[in-house]
Amino acid sequence: MFTVEDYLEILVGLKEHYSFKIASSDQTILRSIGRQVFRGTALTDRQYEVVKNKLNEYKDQFISFDFKNFDDVLNNLRMPLRQINRSKYIKVVDTIEVAKNNPYEAYKENWQWIKIRFPFSKKLILLLDSIPTKGKFNYHHEKGSHTHYFKLTEQSVFEIVEKFQNKEFEIDQILLDLHKDIMEIMNNRKQHVPGIYNLKLKNLNQKAIDVMISAVGEPSIETLALYKDREDLFGLHHFDQSELDDSIFRLTPLSQKIVRRTEHNVLVNSSIYTFNNLAESLLELNRFPLLVCLNENSALDQLHTVHQAFRGFIENTESTVLFRLDNETNSDFNNYVKKNNLNSTLDKNTKIVYINVNKVPKPLLQSGWQAQAMLLMSSIRLSNKTAPMANQLDLIIHYDTDISQFTRLGSGIQKL
Repeated sequence: MFTVEDYLEILVGLKEHYSFKIASSDQTILRSIGRQVFRGTALTDRQYEVVKNKLNEYKDQFISFDFKNFDDVLNNLRMPLRQINRSKYIKVVDTIEVAKNNPYEAYKENWQWIKIRFPFSKKLILLLDSIPTKGKFNYHHEKGSHTHYFKLTEQSVFEIVEKFQNKEFEIDQILLDLHKDIMEIMNNRKQHVPGIYNLKLKNLNQKAIDVMISAVGEPSIETLALYKDREDLFGLHHFDQSELDDSIFRLTPLSQKIVRRTEHNVLVNSSIYTFNNLAESLLELNRFPLLVCLNENSALDQLHTVHQAFRGFIENTESTVLFRLDNETNSDFNNYVKKNNLNSTLDKNTKIVYINVNKVPKPLLQSGWQAQAMLLMSSIRLSNKTAPMANQLDLIIHYDTDISQFTRLGSGIQKL
């Protein structure tokens, strides 16, 4: 006796060719399910109901081709129905579950993730793809699985709960509570969002306010651009736009671009801006202490360029070069350091520190000295030793004509 699967395969022409006339609106779904069962994959309960309903629409054609016992065949299955896990939930998990026994970086140990699980659904996948944080923030999906992981952040919580809370998902209460808190903040930004309102620092603890004022000064039209320049460092998310524009317009053109950057890494084009232009901006934005990374093969020229640009603004005793080159081939570099007294002991008063771009000297690590910005005298890929220092900073300047191919890969560098 024929089965439902047989009738489906016959209808779509995979078995015993007949001249069935199939509506164009049915062809895609019937051929898709037909190929599935033809390859030996059983129907799910929902597919079974769809197939029975569709076959009934073509009952007259089956009878015209002399197929017997049509109604009995619709109740006859070749393979038992395939069971589908249709659970849909969103919950919080730890990194260890996301990694699934694979090694991961130590700093991710205490990360939390949002786990989204649902059976295949094009509509839900489109919703998932519309989450802005999917590409920008940490996301993990194991191909072939029904689970998706997003690093737990305020933005990912907001986006995920907003899109899925009315889609019959079971959602952890902690995520619902976080979403509620975020909505409260969004609806009352002035009472919650850290920033500068009417030239006053608001929604910050007093200790943080004291640190900011000691670094930049009281908020004013003169200092507002400096606060904007350090918005990621200070955690500021609001500025009154008209006052901010007024403050920024007082700066040099290059400084304005640096302040309005959207990435921590920026390229200052050396064919457009002289180094004196860049030095002026660093002084204008008070981006000191400054860590300068020199290339070994052009260290003397680069050191001379930086040193001469800041001469008259920064004393030689406030600068130090923390590396030397081989005396046999690079004696001029070592002599320049000695002649200009650029070998002072590193301390809290040091404003400029020069290092080899590929090495981090121990005195720098042991001193507790903290840079406010990093300057690379060419666009070069940082070594595993220097990259961690850059990752702690909110401003890394690449001074070159273009971004190198090595640096471009996997890096967000904004051209100014």
